[in-house]
Amino acid sequence: MSESVSLARAYAASGYGTVVATPHAGGGRPTPDAIIALLQELQHELKNKKIPLEVLPGAEQHIEPQTLNLLQNKELLTLNHTRYFLLELPFSQPLPPYTEELIFNLTASGYIPVIPHPERASALLQDPQLIFRLHQAGALFQVTWGALAGLLGRAARSLALTMFRANLAHFFATDAHHAETGLLAFGKAVAVLEKEADKGSGQENNLPLAHLYLEHRPRQLLTNRQLDLPPAAEPRANAEQSISTFSRIRRRTGR
Repeated sequence: MSESVSLARAYAASGYGTVVATPHAGGGRPTPDAIIALLQELQHELKNKKIPLEVLPGAEQHIEPQTLNLLQNKELLTLNHTRYFLLELPFSQPLPPYTEELIFNLTASGYIPVIPHPERASALLQDPQLIFRLHQAGALFQVTWGALAGLLGRAARSLALTMFRANLAHFFATDAHHAETGLLAFGKAVAVLEKEADKGSGQENNLPLAHLYLEHRPRQLLTNRQLDLPPAAEPRANAEQSISTFSRIRRRTGR
């Protein structure tokens, strides 16, 4: 509880009014009832301490074959009980062979999977065209603010920019796990996006980028509305991503 209160206080101090709690989930654990019960305890504690932050329910579901069944059986929390939910891909392993089919079946069943931190998934770093294919199957993507700010390394920053330029960075989030994560990274990150927008790349939207990603689009999601998204393009690896991938191959082979 003390760690959660510290993080909530950091969010409020950074200007956030609403956040979504998304604990890691898999195989139906933790249960939605367990998450909601603890969330109610947290919200009560925040009220007592006069921390002005609303915390909404959610989960970050690790991809598994039974994901659709978990959703249909109400054993997995979506984001604020909407059709949107976080679907986490493996960091270091190849994508499961059923990934595209699962995403297609999820969207056909009325759910919209949002893939968090794609800039950290090695399979997507090595082949950005996979991002476009998963989007065609029905997935959306949530990039981490810290990636654009350079906190996750050059390859992650490069892929985040590539996705923004291709209109495939649909959401940005802190992915904060503790109060020291650096919640104000979005200030530097938004500046990077604005510089890109000045070049004519990125979102086709008249809203200021900070408002679009911190207010407008999150509100659309959390109220279960249809998103007004610009058409996506097929991204391609740039030189920096290619070098990063080549370096990893060299380290693995010892050459």
